Order: sequence, then C-alpha cells, then structure tokens
Amino acid sequence: MSLPLLGIALILASAPALPQAPDNSLPRLVIDTSRQYGQGTFPHAAKWQGLYCDKSGCTLKPATLRITSATARNVLEEDETLDVLATDGTPLAMFPDMALNAGKVVSWYWASRDGAESSPGPRLSKLGKWVMPWGTRPLTISWVKTPEGYKRYHVSDGATKQFLFSIEAESHYGGDTTPIIHWVGDLDGDGMLDLLLSIPDDNCGFDERLYLSSGAEDGKLLRKAAQLAGREAACGC
Repeated sequence: MSLPLLGIALILASAPALPQAPDNSLPRLVIDTSRQYGQGTFPHAAKWQGLYCDKSGCTLKPATLRITSATARNVLEEDETLDVLATDGTPLAMFPDMALNAGKVVSWYWASRDGAESSPGPRLSKLGKWVMPWGTRPLTISWVKTPEGYKRYHVSDGATKQFLFSIEAESHYGGDTTPIIHWVGDLDGDGMLDLLLSIPDDNCGFDERLYLSSGAEDGKLLRKAAQLAGREAACGC
C-alpha cells in the first residue's frame, strides 16, 4: 500500500463513530403527538395502527391520526407551518402502513405514561447494559464509549453481537443521551424480542425507532423497521 493510501486508511480507522443519518425510506412512527413537527412530516393517506397499553397488557389496533395545520413563530420572527397531530386515546406508539397483525401483543416491558423516566434508563446509563430476559432469544442492550467520546450501542443474544447506533455521550446542552426504552415485546409474533426506543435530545431534536426481529439479515438480531428523526419546527434560540 502506498504511503498516501496508508495515511487515508489510518485516518478512517481512527475516525470517531459518528451518529447515523435517519433512514427516510422507513415508515415514520409516532410516539409523541405534542411536538412541533414541520409541515409534510407525515403521510396524510396512511393507514395507522396504535399500540395501546394499560395494566392488563398491550393491544395493537387500527387508529386514526388526524393531521391539521398551524403556524409557530421561530427565533427570526418568521412563521413556520406545522403538522399538528391528534388521535383517540393515548397510544404508546403509532405505526403507518406496516404489515402487523392487530390484537393482543405479547409485551414484557412498557414505559409509564406519567412522565417518569423509563426504568431501564438509570441501569443502562450507569451499568452500561440492560438485560432483557424474555422470549425465545433473550437480548442485552449495552454500550461502550469510544476514545472520541461517542457511545456505541449493541444488542447481543450471547452468541451474536449487533451494532445498533452511535451517539454523542451528551446532548448539545449537556443532557443525557441514554436511549429511552418505551416498549419491549413481540410485535411481529415470531416469539423473539422487538424493541421500541427513542434517543433524547435537549436541542429540539428527536429520534424514535422500532426494531423488529422478523426480516433481520443473516447474522443480525434486529432490523430497523420504522424511524422518525429530525428537529422540531420553530424551535431553538
């Protein structure tokens, strides 16, 4: 290898694990209907399903997402047009145009709706891992910190370890970026764990993801099946 090529290889090898760009080809799930989403964020003709959870468990059923328009003024004193969302009840999440069977959903964990931090959060943040001992293939989600200060998150079943994503250890204003686990269960009915999470951002950003076991590539445990990521409109200073 020539010296210039060797130098490039060394630079690439030592480069930080930058956060991944969102996949805009995926269905855009909804976890938080109260955000200031920019106009055109959501498809108006989609068929939505809602994941509703209470003390008795979780159910996936058809749902209606009403999308109207409003405006909000940004820091430049300009009006930005928003997608304003409304739905019936309080679904934990909503999914558009996905081939998921309606009915009772095997669910092992779901986050409280009272605003409290998701209980796995402190363990995942402090211990560096959270064990999900359910299903036919229990999983562990864990992170390691790179020399550049990023956190690389993985899932493992003890035999296979899969990289999920890389994020900064702190948000723009120093906030915690430990993923919030919203739900763990078997949404696709194959007996293996699926995972719904979001990545916190204290600078108007959001990144919400659904990982399913069905359809995962060979050598992989999960595939990213839906994602909504971006920045709130008319937000920031």
